[in-house]
Amino acid sequence: MAMPARRSAAGFSSPSPKSGSTCIILPTTCREKYDTDLESLATDTGEESPSRDQLLLDIEDLRGRLERMGEVNLAAIGEYEELTTRFQFMSQQKEDLEKSITDLQQTIVKLNRICRLRFKESFEAINEKFEATFPRLFRGGKARLVLTDENDFLETGVDIIVQPPGKKLQSITLLSGGEKALTAVSLLFAIFLTKPSPFCFLDEVDAPLDDANLDRFNEMIREMSSHSQFVLVTHNKKTMESAEMLYGITMADPGVSKVVSVRMN
Repeated sequence: MAMPARRSAAGFSSPSPKSGSTCIILPTTCREKYDTDLESLATDTGEESPSRDQLLLDIEDLRGRLERMGEVNLAAIGEYEELTTRFQFMSQQKEDLEKSITDLQQTIVKLNRICRLRFKESFEAINEKFEATFPRLFRGGKARLVLTDENDFLETGVDIIVQPPGKKLQSITLLSGGEKALTAVSLLFAIFLTKPSPFCFLDEVDAPLDDANLDRFNEMIREMSSHSQFVLVTHNKKTMESAEMLYGITMADPGVSKVVSVRMN
């Protein structure tokens, strides 16, 4: 016959041997791990202890939150370190790019300032030479260079305003073919005289000029040849007569070319 369970005076069942061991171990563990007594943690909050049903609801809520959090990613620390390193690298690259953009913008501003100054100086020097060479080739008249936008040297255009002898002041587009060619030669010589070079190559520049203009053209070539060597490609006899050396290509036999040189003086 089964014996009824023993009950204490308060009406609860007496603790089993296992629960008694737990009650003994818990204070000891608390004292060893946390260096405090279990009794000292007991506080009287003045509130009633939650009911069993409320505790079960809290447990279910915590379990649901754990399930929604998912499994623990053991590689999260390594991934975090890897992403942190990459983020630092990309941040450094971003700073370098921003610094490079700033330096490039400063360089562009500096170059624009220098280009404006150099263009202004060169334009004024070439315009001065052009005003001197044009009357020499035309035997009179006047010409000048005009900027289309004097406030923006980097985007401005250049107009050529000329006045041949006996004609009104007008744009170069209104001149005849020969006058345009001689005006272009005047500007070419003006640019060359602004900053002469040891050599100057001219290819068929004298082709559209008539005999009177050729004489003035050859005269300026001889004058400038005192400090530069001119090489002209031409078929004009007058230009050949004014040269010091002639180099020609002849074909004595079919398919065989030969270079012939003649010293004129």
